[in-house]
Parts: sequence; C-alpha cells; structure tokens
Amino acid sequence: MKRFSDLSEQEILALAISSEEEDSRIYRDFAEGLRKQYPASAQMFDGMADEEVSHRTALFELYRRKFGDYLPLIRRHDVKGFVRRKPHWLVSALGLEEMRKYAASMEYETAHFYRKAAENARDASVRELLVN
Repeated sequence: MKRFSDLSEQEILALAISSEEEDSRIYRDFAEGLRKQYPASAQMFDGMADEEVSHRTALFELYRRKFGDYLPLIRRHDVKGFVRRKPHWLVSALGLEEMRKYAASMEYETAHFYRKAAENARDASVRELLVN
C-alpha cells in the first residue's frame, strides 16, 4: 500500500480517474434505487453521475496527452490514508436522506483530495484541472 505523498503525478491522475468512475457509478446506483419513488432525486443523482463522467473524461484526456494510453490500476484502497467509502448498498438501504448526506460527504472528500493532489502536482495543466 502506498502513501498518498509517495504517488507520482501519473499515479495521482490514475487515482483521480478511477475515483471519478467509481463515484459516477455510486451516484447512478442511487438514481436507479430512487427512480420509482423519488424521480426528481433520481434525476439529480443521474446529473451528478454525468458530471463525474465528464470529470473522468477530462482527466483521462489530460492523462493520455502526458503519459499515453496505459493507465495503471490504482484505486482508493491501494493508497494509505486516502478517502474510504462505506459500501453504497448499505447507504442505499438507509433511504434518501442518508444518500444525500453520503453524496455531500463524497463531494467534500473529493474536493479535499483534489486540493491536496494539486499541491503535489508539478505540471500547471494538472494543477489547473484538479482544482477546477
């Protein structure tokens, strides 16, 4: 297990890409679970999932320009001290309000990660993408 501070710029971007993908899937799962009973909330989570997909796409485009097509597999649980998520199925079972709280926590933790990652990035284009 690597410490966050020991990650290379390539690994930081790969971690960000996998995190965005995972977050989009969590939001999409929430949306699917809410669609019948809470269609407006489902639509909100669909929008959040779409936003995460667009973040992932932008990060991957930058990654490809800098490092090529090979994307190393690095996930949250591979990095000591990185954001840990409760199983989303557990949160889903608790209902709409818990999903909203969980999503707010996800967004806060992800923003904190990107600020920290941007501080460690040497490349200005990486820093800019991470903080925007």
